[in-house]
Amino acid sequence: MKISVQKGDITQIQVDAIIVNLFEGIKKPGGETGAVDKALKGALQDEIRLSPALTGKLGETYVLNIYNHMPARYVIIVGLGKVDELDEAKIRRASAAAIRACLKLQVKSVASVIHGMGTDGYDPKTSARLLTEGTLLGSYQFTLGKSKEQLKKAPQRIQKFVVVESDAKKQPAIKEGVKQGEAIALGVNTARDLVFDSPNHVTPTYLKKTAESLSGLTLKVLGQKDLAKLKMGAFLSVAKGSDEPPYLIHLSYRPKAPAKGKTKTTKAKKITLVGKGITFDSGGLSLKPSKNQELMKMDMAGAGAVLGVMKAISELGDLNVQVDGFIATCENMPSARASKPGDIVTTRKGTTVEINNTDAEGRLILIDTLTYAQEIVDPDEMIDLATLTGAQVVALGEIAAAAMGTRDSLIESIKTAGKSAGEKFWQMPLYDEYKATLKSDVADLINAGSKGQAGTCSAGMFLKEFVDEGRAWAHLDIAGPAYTSRDFPEVPKGATGFAVRTLLYYLYGLTE
Repeated sequence: MKISVQKGDITQIQVDAIIVNLFEGIKKPGGETGAVDKALKGALQDEIRLSPALTGKLGETYVLNIYNHMPARYVIIVGLGKVDELDEAKIRRASAAAIRACLKLQVKSVASVIHGMGTDGYDPKTSARLLTEGTLLGSYQFTLGKSKEQLKKAPQRIQKFVVVESDAKKQPAIKEGVKQGEAIALGVNTARDLVFDSPNHVTPTYLKKTAESLSGLTLKVLGQKDLAKLKMGAFLSVAKGSDEPPYLIHLSYRPKAPAKGKTKTTKAKKITLVGKGITFDSGGLSLKPSKNQELMKMDMAGAGAVLGVMKAISELGDLNVQVDGFIATCENMPSARASKPGDIVTTRKGTTVEINNTDAEGRLILIDTLTYAQEIVDPDEMIDLATLTGAQVVALGEIAAAAMGTRDSLIESIKTAGKSAGEKFWQMPLYDEYKATLKSDVADLINAGSKGQAGTCSAGMFLKEFVDEGRAWAHLDIAGPAYTSRDFPEVPKGATGFAVRTLLYYLYGLTE
């Protein structure tokens, strides 16, 4: 879909459908919606008065066939909810709901007003960004697995989307907002594509090639021999059961200019992201049940999110912090070479770990990666993302991710960014008492010791053992929201690209 910004009157745009909005409880709309109502000789007000389906509730859409009153064939009215409850997430969701209504009409071209602009302090750039995000997230479809014949039968996609504003002075800010929204949505949809795609296609090698395709970033890839030289025994213990080679991928963005108010000699803040990239998780010799095992292609959603963030940064640039993205990727498969329950491995840090469950593999690849990332970057903040525990899904379901770490202020910043980005995080504790669950009789630590209690927190405590003292670190367990069974306007059923928006909002300071 090509998005453009145009100065003009929404009632005169030559497109198949136009989108306007309505707040809940409003009987006589104003602004651009009022202009459309005037062009329709009060027909919109009549519909508000007569139709119980047109109330302005958040995400509600209503379609009017407008015949010869305007160049467009349809008017889509999308609800913004109550005016005093409007926020960024609601503007994004309404935008997504509106474009979905357009998809059902199978139109080729759409024009939209900018929702929320001028309401509750939302400036043109922010409002345009949210409109663009919602439009591109809501119109997302995964089609890479379909045959050419099936694609021919599929409903046509929208080819042109026009953002309309009559005030020429606002155009530069609106264009900036659209550009930002496009990059953010591209990052999310990149992650969605990787998670939705099949495990025979999205292998560790494929993730490596995806990283290699990004421009404007530096790249370093460590292969199996490199990992062995670095004594990453935990990482390699997971990879050894598969014929697919493992990789540790390091993407880095460096600011091109000093941050505002900083001199050239002032070092930029360093933020490191680490993503778990198990491209298929069979459980290893601690084999998973066959039911829903096909969904274990999504065990690389943390890596997909990091790649999505770095993709967006490569498109946008203009960031005043150094960002390093590490992707630890391999398969977890059963074979004669695979790790066995009871094996003891030595980590990069030198700590020994008894593997009592080969299906607790994500934490094994993460601990060596966390150690390595701290050694070569020495980050000011480090955030890891992983579909780590089933316990997270039991505790929080598909709606929220679990967040924990060493610095409450970092967790709060992530939660704040998540609120603006439309993604939820709930802080979980890392009590010292959880460390007792990690004790092994034969090694320094055991990799899965919670025994059905506080599994998410126990796994987080295991990772914490490999975080340097005093390091600001956050662990995001995204097992539930990374792949959902429900459909929302801006989030499809299945792969969601969860945490990409939150991290970009945090890095770019886009919080309310």
